[in-house]
Parts: sequence; structure tokens; C-alpha cells
Amino acid sequence: MYYPIQIPFVLNPVFSENVLYTEDIDERFCNYVICFWEMQSKHANPCIVENIIVTDGCIDLVVEPSEERIGFSGMSITDFSYKLRLPAWFFGARLAPGVFHQLTGRPAADAMDCFLPLAEVDEGFDPSSFFSLSPEAMKAKMKSMLIELMKNSSPNRFTKLFDELCDAPPANAKELSDLLHLSSRQCQRLFAEHFGYSPKIALSILRFQKCLKVLCSPKASPADILRITEYYDQSHMIKDFQKHLGITPLQLVHRYPRRNL
Repeated sequence: MYYPIQIPFVLNPVFSENVLYTEDIDERFCNYVICFWEMQSKHANPCIVENIIVTDGCIDLVVEPSEERIGFSGMSITDFSYKLRLPAWFFGARLAPGVFHQLTGRPAADAMDCFLPLAEVDEGFDPSSFFSLSPEAMKAKMKSMLIELMKNSSPNRFTKLFDELCDAPPANAKELSDLLHLSSRQCQRLFAEHFGYSPKIALSILRFQKCLKVLCSPKASPADILRITEYYDQSHMIKDFQKHLGITPLQLVHRYPRRNL
């Protein structure tokens, strides 16, 4: 299964000193929601910290109670300077790639690399009523809204695609379009509609996230870098890795906390 990795606590020590980031899986949503996440200030001292949001191909339903904002947003490239004004509290649902389009009928580009307010997707949504709820009630209400969107729906060809490709991504966009029995032009159009980015970007994300999964495993060591074969060569891997994460694979291995097994 495709489970992209977000590691702000590794990428920015200042973030981890000030913010608690958690993820939770709810099996009721397994076909559409990768995880439910939450960020909470660890203290009440006012400050601004930068959150590095790693590109993962997903569009999230994001809730910012302090700003009374709720809507859909995704990033096709890593945001290295997303500023958080603390104290604050955020939570959301990480939708699997392709799910936003399937559940809303909107082109994924409407919410990729931008913020699409929920009220523009659901005309019946009442923001004032939602933000008058308690924190736990807001989270429960968000889940009930997702359940309503999911009702009478089954994963389609595109919402299942990242799960099918994550362990062995095609080498290039031509192989991907051939695998899907689509022309190059059809593939470009359908990826823009369902994911909000090109097949080339999708493959870059899949390769990178697979590499990240290997290097964030409990027993990973520098030697594991050599067994990553999704790239043309090691220099290609290092360049792609730095583009998406801002550090080299070796730096990640040294920084990432390991469990004692």
C-alpha cells in the first residue's frame, strides 16, 4: 500500500521543539484516506516556525481552527518554508492520490499547489457552525463529511494506481502510459484531471517515496543507499532526493531516529 512519509521532526529541529505532529489510521476509511494527522503546539509561547511539507502526491482536507479555514490542498513540490504562527492547532485527512477528484468531481488541479475552501466544493457547508464545535466534535464532523462523500463509491482505476505502482514504479512516462494502455496525450490529460500533475511528476514522487521508505526503516544504514535501484544512477538519486527533501540520503540515514531492535 502507498503510505507517503512526512518527517518534519527530522528535517527541522526547531519544528520538533515547538510542535507535536502525529498520524493515525482509521480502517473505516482505508480505501480513500491514508491517515488522519494533527499538529499541536507544545507550549503557549508565541513564535513562528517553518514546517517542511514533503511532496507526496496527495490532496489533504485541511482544518485550521484558529483561522477558521477548512479546505483541500496538495503540493506537487516540497514546500521548504511553510510558516506556522504558534500557538496553533491544525488537523486533517490525507486523501490518497486521485481520491479528491473521485469524491468531489472537481479537477485535482483546483486543489493542487493552492487552497480550495470546502464551501466552494460543498455549497451546503456552514463554516460558522463547524467552527463553533469543540475540538473533538470538529474532528468527528470532518470524518462524517468524508463518510458522506464516500457513500456508494468504490475506488476507481486512478485511486488504486499509486498502491499498484509504489513497489515497482515504471522507469519513465512512456512505460507508464503503455502500462495503462493510454496514449501519451491521454495520460497527460487524465493525470492532470485525477492527480493535478503530470505522469513524470507522479513517477518522481513514487520513486522518491519508495527510497524514503527504505531509508526510514528501523534498521536502515548507509549501505542501504546502494540497494536503491529506482534511479538511473546514484547521482540521479542524490539530486532527486535533495530536490524533494533538502538533504542527501546519507544525511537522512544519520539523522533519522532508529528503534533499538
